[in-house]
Amino acid sequence: MPRVRERHPLRSKSAAVRLAALYPSRRQIRRWKRERRTHQIITGGAIAVFVIVLAVLGFGYLRENVLRASETAATVNGEAITLTQLLDRVKPRAAALDAQAQFYQAQGLTQAATQINLQRSSLPDQVLDSMVEERLVAAKLAESGTNIPDSDVEDRIHKEISEQDARSKPSPTPTASPIPEAGASPAATSTPGPTPTATAVPTLETDAFQAAYQSFLDRAGLSDSAYRELVKSDVARDRLKEQLSANIPKTAEMVHARHILVDNQDSLQQAQAALAAGTAFDDVVKQFSTDPGSKDKGGDLGWFGRGQMNQPFEDAAFSQPIGEVGQPVQSPNGFHIIQVLERDPNHPLTQDQIDQKASKAYQDWYTAVRAGDDVKTQLSPEGRAWVLRQVGPRRSL
Repeated sequence: MPRVRERHPLRSKSAAVRLAALYPSRRQIRRWKRERRTHQIITGGAIAVFVIVLAVLGFGYLRENVLRASETAATVNGEAITLTQLLDRVKPRAAALDAQAQFYQAQGLTQAATQINLQRSSLPDQVLDSMVEERLVAAKLAESGTNIPDSDVEDRIHKEISEQDARSKPSPTPTASPIPEAGASPAATSTPGPTPTATAVPTLETDAFQAAYQSFLDRAGLSDSAYRELVKSDVARDRLKEQLSANIPKTAEMVHARHILVDNQDSLQQAQAALAAGTAFDDVVKQFSTDPGSKDKGGDLGWFGRGQMNQPFEDAAFSQPIGEVGQPVQSPNGFHIIQVLERDPNHPLTQDQIDQKASKAYQDWYTAVRAGDDVKTQLSPEGRAWVLRQVGPRRSL
């Protein structure tokens, strides 16, 4: 009987697999298609996620470094102040505050260092306000055709650096007068003191100025151009103050008066009784007045104009007859017994009073124009945070 030839199981299976691969069934084809689609979906999803992540990161970078940088912080007369411009002005201020905080910390003044750090967080708003003011001042000066020449800026820089250098040096100690010899007269041996003269403005030679100026810039963390820009804005502000104060009167109606100030009815009655009994005004002041500024002067307040005193006090002082001790006047400070010594409808103002009026004229102008429609502050909390991020964290103490 012929022998049946056995098929090797492995060889048979391989052949079956090869045959199935050559002639796949419909079921296999459908399964392969499903697997292919699943693979494509997984691959496509991974690619999509990767693209989305890249897009998010790219948009974040674009927003943080490009879009945010060009964002408007304020608009003055139609001209924008961008966050980049604001950042350029904040950086040196932040560096100066950091150095100041480090100095205080080194001296053990922790509370002062903490206060400096709090100021740092408000720098974007403070610097933006100053930039707005600079542009408003420049626009106002341009209306009158006023330019700030470079020579004025240079002069101001020389003056400020020279004054700083002078303050940093110890004042010379006075030389003691020689002891007169026996038998000599004081007049023959003593040297008369110098005649007082006005304090001279300190100056520095070119080399000394350059060294002092560079040292200042290094300490302040400023470039030469940045500091010149700040000085120019200061010069422009002073020039505008001069223009606004040109029409300020140099005289005003003023009163020279003295008073007795008490804080209760009993003291008031006692002071009035003393005056009625003929006690000198000065003596009553010393005995009863509670005004520390005038008590040692016999109650003398000097010359003052309208708007300097409380309204009830001012009304009495500008209406009482000269020399008469008026009826008591009550103000938020207490009870006043007033005596008008002099009154002048055109009393000359002191330079301090003129300067105060000039400062008030400038402040009134700035307050009005700052609140106008030509100024729009648009610094958002996100923009403020961006500026502080770009400045970087405060250096560790």
